Amino acid sequence: IRSLQNRGEYLYAACGTGGLRVFDIAFIDHKGFSERITTAPVSPLGQRFYVKTKCAMAVAAPTTLAPDPTRIKHTENQEAAVPLVYAFIYVADKYEGLILVGAATLLDGNPTNNFLKRAVTFNPDGILDGARAVTIVGNYAYVCSDAGLVVVSVEDPEHLHVTAVVGNEFLDDPRTVQVQFRYAFVGDKRGLKVLDVTDLAHPTPVAQLEIEDVHNLYVARTYAYVAAG
Repeated sequence: IRSLQNRGEYLYAACGTGGLRVFDIAFIDHKGFSERITTAPVSPLGQRFYVKTKCAMAVAAPTTLAPDPTRIKHTENQEAAVPLVYAFIYVADKYEGLILVGAATLLDGNPTNNFLKRAVTFNPDGILDGARAVTIVGNYAYVCSDAGLVVVSVEDPEHLHVTAVVGNEFLDDPRTVQVQFRYAFVGDKRGLKVLDVTDLAHPTPVAQLEIEDVHNLYVARTYAYVAAG
């Protein structure tokens, strides 16, 4: 397992050559059988909780909650539309780029339609080759790849497009990215890099701190916790 993402009752795992796999983590202390975390809450004939990819390196969701854009809405309730970005789980694959997996079937309460499949595979001209980290920020996916930090607009899943690339002039082998408020924090081979993301589509480099061999980071309030070699 290379990366984990919890959303609602499920845990999504990027498993390298094993692709994307999903685990049921609901009520782990109150299940009616002994296996508290399971891959099949119903018969495997009633669901498919995996999606094959060449080498899934990271997985991300736009939220840990479970808003369902595909749910039927009644006009008398005056419900606001839920953006379609919430209907997917996002996978960064080393060879295939950014993969969108339809996950709305896990939000509708119907256990008979849980057959996951990829909806979109996006890697124009190989710009996402070597993808190894992904974070969803609003309507954008921030992807660390061989080209640098690539910003992909995911507002319209049928028409994904790249809005910016922060390349090797600022980043050296970016490996992880976190966003908090107006700033993105990127860990690369040479340290912690900071970008202004007031315009989410076009991050702007603003600062850096030399730290050798950053592998991962987590931003919490006014601190960044860095796993560094």
